[in-house]
Amino acid sequence: MKILVIGGGMAGLTYAIVAAKNGYDVTVAERNPRLGKKISMTGNGKCNIGNANVNASCYNKSAIVSNVLNKISVDEYVKFLYSCGIVIYADNEGRMYPLSDSANGVVDCLREQLEKYGGKTVCGVEASNCRKVGDRYEVRIGGGKYIFDKVVLACGSRSQSLDVNPYTVVSQNMFTPLVPSLTPVKVFNMDGVLNGIRVKADVTLLDGALTLGKQSGEVLFKDYGLSGICIFNLSSIIARKQVQRKNGNYIFSVDLVPSMSQWDLGELLYTRIKAGYERSKLFYGILHNKVAEIVLKRAGGDVSDVSKLSETAKNLQFEFYKLLDYSMSQVTSGGIDDRYIDTDTLSLPDGIVALGEVLNVDGICGGNNLYFAAASALYTFSETERATAYKKL
Repeated sequence: MKILVIGGGMAGLTYAIVAAKNGYDVTVAERNPRLGKKISMTGNGKCNIGNANVNASCYNKSAIVSNVLNKISVDEYVKFLYSCGIVIYADNEGRMYPLSDSANGVVDCLREQLEKYGGKTVCGVEASNCRKVGDRYEVRIGGGKYIFDKVVLACGSRSQSLDVNPYTVVSQNMFTPLVPSLTPVKVFNMDGVLNGIRVKADVTLLDGALTLGKQSGEVLFKDYGLSGICIFNLSSIIARKQVQRKNGNYIFSVDLVPSMSQWDLGELLYTRIKAGYERSKLFYGILHNKVAEIVLKRAGGDVSDVSKLSETAKNLQFEFYKLLDYSMSQVTSGGIDDRYIDTDTLSLPDGIVALGEVLNVDGICGGNNLYFAAASALYTFSETERATAYKKL
């Protein structure tokens, strides 16, 4: 059987390797000059390749997610990685990395496995104009037309790859709206004095009085707004709502002193005021000086109002303006609508198989998206085919 895999990312390479190890004639068409471009960028170059604690709550709501996770466990994913020469470890939050801490090393292992078992690659070209001819598929690759028995679409999204066009193979009508996700956010009236400052905080995303989500971690203030992993994860909530064509009045509420209650912080500030602390020094040892400057500014001029001061430090609010674009996003929310996908085979009505980010599935930070990309590919093979692949090193 001749198989064309469109896209040489995690989903496409996983599928191609398993297929090649089972004796199929596999060709991977990748529009970039080399395979695994986005893999090599993950985890700040270390490759956060999965998460030991992966579960359905890490993703948007999709029947596909539950089906894939129920069939492909983390242990099985690790077996696949090991069969490709990738040995992993997990940190104390479950994030999985290769022992080499090298994303390029992961790409090398995957590429070597594909080549070892006869898989072919064509890089620097675009596959397009796929049409069914009888029981087979005619696809334009570069300047020529080729016939395949099976086509697998694993082209990813425009996130970090602005030249990707997922509509070249599948009709745009099959897609939901697409929205950049896991991205910094721009806010109204950002004070530039905070640019570049990092704080550990608890962040709550609000829509009016409704709490949509909470995250803890590092917040990076930028001159345009907010960044950092907890902001990325909350951005996915907004992105998924935009996919559903829903908008809201979103507020990011930042608790700058998560280790203290508002009451205890107020008591500490009251003690300092009684001890004669100057206004500018009230938050010494508690907040970064420039962050304290903004809290004091937002709280108003009455230095004796410890209730207002503590409330502001525990609830520093930023009004959402927009998500940053695809060049800044890690993944894309939205994709091929679940209505067009056979959830047992991940195939479209014409038989094309769709994998990874081209599906309407996106996860939060921490290796969940790379895991799903690979797991969706493994999901489409039989238990026997997967076992055969894992035995071959």
